[in-house]
Amino acid sequence: MNTGNVKSYIKTPWKDTVRGPDDVIHGNIRIPYSFTVPCAKVLFTDFYYWDTYFTNLGLLRSGLVGQAQSNLDVMAFFVDLLGYVPNANHLTDRSQPPLYARAVFDFYKATGDKAILAKHVDRLMREHGFFADRRTHAVGLASYSTEMSEEELLEGAGILSRVGEPLPETREDAVSLLRNLYSIAESGWDFNPRFDTPEGRFRTNEFYHLDLNCLLLDGERKIAYMLRELGREDDAREYDAFADRRNRLITEYLFDESRGIYLDFNFRRKTFPTIISAASFYPFFSGVSNASEDRRAGAAKLLECLELPFGLSACNERPGDSYLQWDYPAMWPSNVYFAVEGLEASGLAADAERIARKYVAAVTDCFGKTCSLWEKYDASTGGVSVTDEYETPQMLGWTAGVYLYLCEKYGL
Repeated sequence: MNTGNVKSYIKTPWKDTVRGPDDVIHGNIRIPYSFTVPCAKVLFTDFYYWDTYFTNLGLLRSGLVGQAQSNLDVMAFFVDLLGYVPNANHLTDRSQPPLYARAVFDFYKATGDKAILAKHVDRLMREHGFFADRRTHAVGLASYSTEMSEEELLEGAGILSRVGEPLPETREDAVSLLRNLYSIAESGWDFNPRFDTPEGRFRTNEFYHLDLNCLLLDGERKIAYMLRELGREDDAREYDAFADRRNRLITEYLFDESRGIYLDFNFRRKTFPTIISAASFYPFFSGVSNASEDRRAGAAKLLECLELPFGLSACNERPGDSYLQWDYPAMWPSNVYFAVEGLEASGLAADAERIARKYVAAVTDCFGKTCSLWEKYDASTGGVSVTDEYETPQMLGWTAGVYLYLCEKYGL
């Protein structure tokens, strides 16, 4: 495949996604550094937390090291201000998947600049504290949630229209449903069917969330590494202990022995969901299991469920079901990235490369037809993904970042 045209295109629009302190953005927080936004012109034109992680993958591979560093400064700014990095500058009542530590680690590995570790590591520890204090159950595993009050949740009831849910009649039921939905929003997968139960489609707050705990584990290990690089051995050992404990808990609670894969776990019903999603790749790149054979077998089972002719679906197909945005057959760049990393870590290098090539081919082919990159793609057709929740936007952001990362990784 000819990826040259896409790579050349990406170099030009990066500048159009940069915003500065004096630019008008949603909300009332003035960000004192330049930052990148996912979309240059429409819809997602503010700072978004986990989108920025994948954007930085592309910026580092485009030689835009200064902008990647400025994006890290924005994350640090928000931790100083709020104690965590918010979903977006105008969505501060929740966070998103915690990728700040991984972003700092990537920057350090790309540049060798140890000063970046000294600048950020204490803030990384503070963000970790937020998830430990505000998102962790007594057992020691974490779940996505929201900082919204009951009144704020009810004021945000318009979100129900995106998923076709009516407003429950009682205040208690309405608040419960809305809290579950806004907790999904913190996961970044808004919206998805992973938390379906016989009692309702969105029972988010009944689950320990697999992807969140894997990202926290990955962050704990990376923070320990950074602390050792800075000579802070005592602090590093503390994060080793955090990681060891979380590793044990993920294995104990989030591994479905009957299916041989890791899943979210409903702690109220003591059951695993029937729906399989790309979140089940997360344990492999974060190194949860020490048994390589188990990892390979589990990853292979996931591919049987989620791999389609043109890429990787967010969730498995369920005939007769209604599909949400983070669902069958949507191929999201973030899912592809973590799946590729997980497959490679599992010893399934050929499978990792195949999934990567399918993603790159879909992006390249759609670019040839539309002269643009898009937020997500359809793994069943290879075209642009179309969903009901909102119109799929043209996007540089994580689409370009993951594209450049995979092209470099596999020499495409």
